[in-house]
Amino acid sequence: MNNLITRNHGQHYTTDFLSWTDGVDAMLKPSEDAMLPNVLVHTARFTNTPWGIAPGGMLLINPDMKEIPDFFGFICANEALGAYYGPAIFKGTPFERAPVYVADIDVNVHFPGNVSVKIAVAGHICELEMSDFDPAQYYNRDPFPMPFRQNVIEAKAKSATFKWDGRIIGGVLPATGIGAGLPACYSPAGMYIIE
Repeated sequence: MNNLITRNHGQHYTTDFLSWTDGVDAMLKPSEDAMLPNVLVHTARFTNTPWGIAPGGMLLINPDMKEIPDFFGFICANEALGAYYGPAIFKGTPFERAPVYVADIDVNVHFPGNVSVKIAVAGHICELEMSDFDPAQYYNRDPFPMPFRQNVIEAKAKSATFKWDGRIIGGVLPATGIGAGLPACYSPAGMYIIE
């Protein structure tokens, strides 16, 4: 891919980090009081790590709340870069040992009108479209419950539509999203950093 930059295996970085451009993130729960989400789309046009730069993120698809989700793992245009996310950034969380899949991630930003992402991965198509945004603002979130500090610019979306292989997935946007963040947002820029 032309939008891939690799670095020298991240060996000369003493701080683990993940920054991004054009993040498109949302999660659904089957009900407001449900413990776990049935959908999580957490992607970016570019993720920037000590290993390099590529489109990437994570994906959880479990519309029927089965014991084994329909899909769960990190996604990235480059498998080696995607393999950095779990053990370096999400260490100590359920995502630490998640599998990595090579994916084609197509982000389209027409903020403040609408923002969408289309993901082709493992023979499936995942689509997320968001609209009805609040103004974008800065958030500085402490590293709990996640292992990293979040310094982000985010605009909350009040509307999100998820599709998996053409099927619209139902659910509700919870009050908060992953890591105490927003349940659905466009993030033009941000960083997770391990302190």
